[in-house]
Amino acid sequence: MTSLLKDPSWSLLKDLTIKEDSLISCFLTKKPIEDQVELHFTLEPNQKLVFTLVDYLNCSFNFLVKADLKENSVLELNLASLCFKDNVKSFKFDVNHLGINTYSRTKMNGVNFSNGTLRFLGSSFIKNGAHNSDTRQEGKITNLSPLSISEVSPALLIKENDVKASHGAALGAYNPTELYYLMSRGITMEESKKLITYGSLLPIIESLKDEKLVLEAKDALGVLKI
Repeated sequence: MTSLLKDPSWSLLKDLTIKEDSLISCFLTKKPIEDQVELHFTLEPNQKLVFTLVDYLNCSFNFLVKADLKENSVLELNLASLCFKDNVKSFKFDVNHLGINTYSRTKMNGVNFSNGTLRFLGSSFIKNGAHNSDTRQEGKITNLSPLSISEVSPALLIKENDVKASHGAALGAYNPTELYYLMSRGITMEESKKLITYGSLLPIIESLKDEKLVLEAKDALGVLKI
């Protein structure tokens, strides 16, 4: 199943059982009716889900995803988010490994432009008996203002020894070494910041896997002032 959705009706995804390998890509440009969206995915044995969310909304809202993985299932969660002035945004991705040989990867990248609040939260739970499971969470937020309020807080809840589990978190302004390297080659500070920002977001944008949506997301990112 392949679903490529721009500003979707979330009722279609609220409680979805994955019975075949699926790709679900969502590109958000318009404020949703709900201030809080909650999705629940259940992956049947031997199935794979890739869920990608690209968020360009200039509004406040909460987005929660819970996924239950049965044996031999694979989950990839990808997020690219922009937070603008006065926005308060929170994303929480919780993954539950309930069967053996389950695999998950969560990747969340964001840019906080002004005095908004951006939070990347979530957990990976591996049940006792879920042998040979493998999970990793990664979160990164780049703050473009000293007034930005950001939080990256992954959690690992592991009840089994025979597993792989890790996480990574990065939070802060641009790396001065990266800026110096680009500017030493004649690139302006503004353009250098754009290149670094695009470099963190484009891999997730391109995972939308739809040429029209990818081009639209890239074009919208290109006109932003950084």
